[in-house]
Amino acid sequence: MNRSNAMRKRATMMLNSDDEDDDTLGALPPPKAKKRKEDDIDNLASGPADFIKTLTEAGFYPRTGSLPNLLSVQQFEFQQSLREHLMTSVHYPRSIEFFVSECDTFFNNRDNFIKALHLTENSVGEETNNAITLPQDSLVRLLLQIDEIQAKLMATILKRFTKAAKEERPLATGVNLPSLILSQIAWLNRIVDPVHVVDTLLDLLNSSSSTIRKEIISCLPSVVGDKENIRVAFVLCGMLDETNNSLTAAILDVLGDLSLPVDEAAEIRQKVVKRLPSVPLETVPVLLTFVFKRIKPDETTSIIKEVGLHFDKIFKKRHERVSKETINDCISLSTESIQNSMIGSKSLADTWLKEIQSKTELTCIDMLVLVIQHKLSGRRPEVELTIRKKIRSETLTTELVKETFKLYDCVLKNYFEQLCAIADNLILTTDPLLALHGSALFQEMFVHFDEFYQQEVVQALIQYVSCAGHKSSSNNSPATNALIVLQELADTNWNHLVRFSAFIVSLLEYIEYMALPQVKRVMELLAKMAYGFSMTDETKVRLASFSASIQSELLMIIKKQLAGKQVEYQRMGILGSVALIHVLANPELVGELDGDGQLSQSSSSLTITDSSRSGILKSDQRLSQAKAIIDIVNASTKHVPEVTALFMDEMASTSLVHDIHPSLHSYLYDGVSEKFQEHFVVDETEQQIDNFQIPLSLQYGLDAVEEDTPSVAMVFLNIAPMAIKEQNRKDKRDRESANQPSLTTLMSHFRLLRNTIDSFEEANLEDIDALLGCALCLPTDEVMDDFERMSQTDKDIVCRCYFYGINWCIEVINTFARSKPMRAKVIQRLRDVVDLKKKFYRALAKNSSFMPPPSVFLGEPARALKEKGKTGAKKKGAALKKGGTKGKGASKVNNQNDTTLATPNKSILHSTPRESVSEISKFDFVPSQPGKVGEPDMVVSTYPIHFRELDLSAFVLLSSTLELTDNEATNALKPTDLELLLGDLADKLEHKLLTAAPKRRFPLKQESEYDSFLMLDLYIPMEVAKRSVSLIRRLTTHLEAISGYFQQLIEMSDGMLDGQEMFTELAQRLGNSYTLIFRILNRIFSWHEFQKSTGAPLLEDALRFIAGRVRDDAKTANLEELQTSSFDYIEKFSSSITSFACAVEHVQLLVSLYNHHPDPELSERLATVAEGYLKRSWSTADGESNKGSKFNRDIENMIQIYLLHGSNVFGKLEDIITNAMAEVIQSNGREGGSESESFRTCNKATFTFYFRAAFVALVENVKKIPGPGASPRSVKETFKTWEKVVYLLNQLVETVKTNDKRSILISCLKQGRLVIEYFYKSAMPLLDKQFKNIKEESQELLKNLQKSTRTLQNVCNHAKISSDQTLAANIPAMTRIREAIFYRVKHMLAAHGCAEAFWIGNLKNKNLKGQEILSQGSNAESDDQSRNASSEEDDTEEEEDDDVTVMRENIAEPSDSDSRSREY
Repeated sequence: MNRSNAMRKRATMMLNSDDEDDDTLGALPPPKAKKRKEDDIDNLASGPADFIKTLTEAGFYPRTGSLPNLLSVQQFEFQQSLREHLMTSVHYPRSIEFFVSECDTFFNNRDNFIKALHLTENSVGEETNNAITLPQDSLVRLLLQIDEIQAKLMATILKRFTKAAKEERPLATGVNLPSLILSQIAWLNRIVDPVHVVDTLLDLLNSSSSTIRKEIISCLPSVVGDKENIRVAFVLCGMLDETNNSLTAAILDVLGDLSLPVDEAAEIRQKVVKRLPSVPLETVPVLLTFVFKRIKPDETTSIIKEVGLHFDKIFKKRHERVSKETINDCISLSTESIQNSMIGSKSLADTWLKEIQSKTELTCIDMLVLVIQHKLSGRRPEVELTIRKKIRSETLTTELVKETFKLYDCVLKNYFEQLCAIADNLILTTDPLLALHGSALFQEMFVHFDEFYQQEVVQALIQYVSCAGHKSSSNNSPATNALIVLQELADTNWNHLVRFSAFIVSLLEYIEYMALPQVKRVMELLAKMAYGFSMTDETKVRLASFSASIQSELLMIIKKQLAGKQVEYQRMGILGSVALIHVLANPELVGELDGDGQLSQSSSSLTITDSSRSGILKSDQRLSQAKAIIDIVNASTKHVPEVTALFMDEMASTSLVHDIHPSLHSYLYDGVSEKFQEHFVVDETEQQIDNFQIPLSLQYGLDAVEEDTPSVAMVFLNIAPMAIKEQNRKDKRDRESANQPSLTTLMSHFRLLRNTIDSFEEANLEDIDALLGCALCLPTDEVMDDFERMSQTDKDIVCRCYFYGINWCIEVINTFARSKPMRAKVIQRLRDVVDLKKKFYRALAKNSSFMPPPSVFLGEPARALKEKGKTGAKKKGAALKKGGTKGKGASKVNNQNDTTLATPNKSILHSTPRESVSEISKFDFVPSQPGKVGEPDMVVSTYPIHFRELDLSAFVLLSSTLELTDNEATNALKPTDLELLLGDLADKLEHKLLTAAPKRRFPLKQESEYDSFLMLDLYIPMEVAKRSVSLIRRLTTHLEAISGYFQQLIEMSDGMLDGQEMFTELAQRLGNSYTLIFRILNRIFSWHEFQKSTGAPLLEDALRFIAGRVRDDAKTANLEELQTSSFDYIEKFSSSITSFACAVEHVQLLVSLYNHHPDPELSERLATVAEGYLKRSWSTADGESNKGSKFNRDIENMIQIYLLHGSNVFGKLEDIITNAMAEVIQSNGREGGSESESFRTCNKATFTFYFRAAFVALVENVKKIPGPGASPRSVKETFKTWEKVVYLLNQLVETVKTNDKRSILISCLKQGRLVIEYFYKSAMPLLDKQFKNIKEESQELLKNLQKSTRTLQNVCNHAKISSDQTLAANIPAMTRIREAIFYRVKHMLAAHGCAEAFWIGNLKNKNLKGQEILSQGSNAESDDQSRNASSEEDDTEEEEDDDVTVMRENIAEPSDSDSRSREY
């Protein structure tokens, strides 16, 4: 009976036996026996009769023509029926061979074979109404799933596949026969003879076409068994080198799907990743997916290094016949592969981030990975911290940012939110170097992304300006950085930025609350956007409609501001006017003028004419507009000297930085030159100086009147008479005389005159050289004798005259410093500045309420200062209520300050009370002057003093020789002159040349810097660096002269470095200059741009200047030789340094030079120099040791330099800890000094800083301990290093028992935790591998570590009982690592069969002295701790307990009295 009929009969019998469903069953029709008649199926295929009969009896009907094969039963029924038929045959097993033979004969008909490879349909009939209706497997697949048939049939099928593969052409019907055959073999439930199948397929790989090979390779994972995976994988891996690149992607896909053992998979991944440089672009994403798939932690680092080495190079090189779109697609897919791999593998993401953190030179892929990881959940803080560290270490530069965007802009736009978050994090910091990189990110996003993202960038930048609040006035504020970015975009991408003019013009709504330098930037930006295009530029002319709206808004607000009565608004109008002038009069934008090229007289109207609706101005219209602006400014500001001076200063800066059309230059020069001589320069016949209430005289004249021409009147600068007249007009409130010239505009007027002469071809400095030597009309020296009895008004006039005299001499120096014929007079003017400052500070000491007149006019607007003043007044009043200064005097001062803040006509620059002299750097020339004339240290002035700024051109005076005698050399610099120049230059470089580690200012001294470096900010940093490098030769000349002077003093003092000769005024000034030169050189060589390709040539020039002092072939020497020679030259000055401040600057300079050429020999010499300074005794003039917070910080920096450079670092640490610091600890109880004999700078005052520096150095060097190599020697050396580390950790931690200062306890918890963490990560794996070989050494190492963890636990207890929040914040991290190391040691012992050697008991809480803390809270806490750690013993039992071993073999059974645990 057929099996199907039997099953149906059995089911019917079961149903009939169910009594509950008799009625239902009675209604069912009786089952019908299945009929199989060939006559029921038409068009059966022809073939061997027995074969066809066997198939049809089993339920399969092969058909002819285009008719599909039919299956009348389910697949398993057909297979079961066919198997029974063949196996029950009397000819078995020959029946199977006969069946396969007839099957092969049937397949000889190609149509039959092709149809047997296609899916089979179900027959439609009453007997198949219960069969599934989906298509069934093909005949070949149905037969291959029968194990008895598969082996022989598979051989037949593979032969046909081989034949089809060799034909290498598709059939006429378009059927891909090899692909069809492989699809039938793939994913069979079982392959009887997998070796034969794999061998056949692998043999075909060597003889088939690339198309067939690709089909075979893709089929392999579905055919190959687990045992054959390794063999197939290595064959395919070998094909990567042998075959063409077209198969690489297919091979990698298959390799990723094969199941391989760990070691073999790692080996294959290493081979594959080395193919990265040679694979085609389309294969890169597949390769990355493979190498990162199921990657193990121990091989991650090598894979990451290989990918990082070649990834950028693949996309940088030119690819012929590959479109840009294809390259972008490959980059996108590769990036997606990396991102998905890091999402799926946390260890991969962690290792890649650590690899980036450890690299000293980043690449574009590193930057891209950082952005990708920023997107991953929970990694944002760590990524941002890494970026900041890399920027400060100068490994992530703006050049790298630009290169990354240029290469991967197609994919970075997908991470726009992450890039904005990174840029926001950087730009909001106070570090200017970080803010610079944040600005670069915004700029690159605008340049490389499309319009949607550009709008987001513009809105983000504008938001920084609008939401800046009280921080907006800072020089490094986000608002300022955002405006700088917008300005740079306006210069480089005007065409794109002008489309967002509707957003940019909204900046005008916030200028009321900005500082004036920011207002200037806004006006320059808007002027550039409004008129920054020429009529000849057709591309920009098409966009003129966007700029037209900015033109109307800008002109309207400038008109309102100039017409206003408030000074702050007029200043804003001045800045907008100057910005418009330099854009309108730009020669490149003006082009050629019609006619004679001169301005028409009709253009001098006092109104500004609006441009046409199109926003396009012709050349003559641009110049006429500019001239009209000048005229209206002159008319609007003639009654306000401060605003007029601001206009002149800004116009002078504009003529210096920007090119102005010659016709407008001529117009400016004619008006400036005539008015200056008319207003300020007079002779003795025009101005009588004997009829004033203050005795006056002509002083500082350099051009004496010849005796044979006594009738010639002396020309002089009319300072004092004009100051007296101004005061009289002010007292009388004479409004009719408001148009009289004011001394407020003197320096600004002269600076504008000088700059117009420099820019105007028809004028030169010889026209005004008489001003260099003309005398000054100032109060006589005798006024100081009766100064205290003078009226307050006369005191202010005297101070004001000196103040104007100083500023005049500074401007004269700026003007004539570059003229060699006038060098002697310029140097004399420099000495006059020094002399006038002495007089000024002498008078100021007796008139501390003097409010200096404004000399720098680009300050904060009055409105902002009023709001600050109100806030400050409230805080000041609150302070007085709490116990501040009381009395009428204090009230008077406060009222005066408040009045100043509220009065818009007074100077808004000097409304902040000045800090005391003691808070100023000792190298600041200004506050040191009163002391030189015998005045006591006191508050010199209620208001800050700001003089005019020395221009960079003035430092050419450093080329003059240094005169150390009392001879009056005309062309030589005196020590005071040199100190003044060097101090100013050092301040300028610290402001302009950013370094990776900028100096941190004390919070109370963070005042606005606009008033100090306005002229310097006109130059780009590269220009400042070039000028600074050109001064190196002159600086080294002075360096050698000063060094020679101190060498002579040392020889005269028989080698003593602290003799009385070292503390004379001359020696002190030369010592200050010595320090300043080292500081200047250090600032130059530590400039961050030297790490970029743009700064490399300049660095080489700087090194060549220094190396030229010691070698004659400096011009031909290579860079490495120059660096070594420069280090040699600077190192030689260590023997002539007499102050510790100078020593610090000297060592810092050596560090900067070493960083450009890290060489072990130079590192050793650097450490030797630092060691010499630390072992010297530095004393003051009264013989006492140096003290103070700055000295202590310098000591700490010097120790770190000493410990982090050179070899045998742990030996040096041991020397400091066990000798120097131990000597100080032991001497605390003795009378006398507590200074170390070996390191003289280590004493009771500096002990904390020695301790902290030593701990930091220990942590930094622990990070550098390498993992043990394969050789026993390497293992032994690494183990000895860890023994030394644990010993030093013990020595440092034990310090808390004798010195429990808060700073020492904090260092113990922070740095001690780091050391234990690195022990946990690095040393414990070493002990795991080598425990059996070094049992005793491991035991001793763990016991020593136990001592440190005990003491650190006592520190934690102390923090709890003392309720110190700062200390308590470190307890959780310390507790976690202690518990981790505890269980890690326990795990190691258990792994080596020593689990019984470890037991747990109760932990006793002890204080820093080792005394047990007896309290209910601590006892409860002990019970909790006992579950995590172990107990401790009393000091009396500690030595005995240390003898107990943790080795199972050497340990005895513990008794009840000795059942305490080991605590780690």
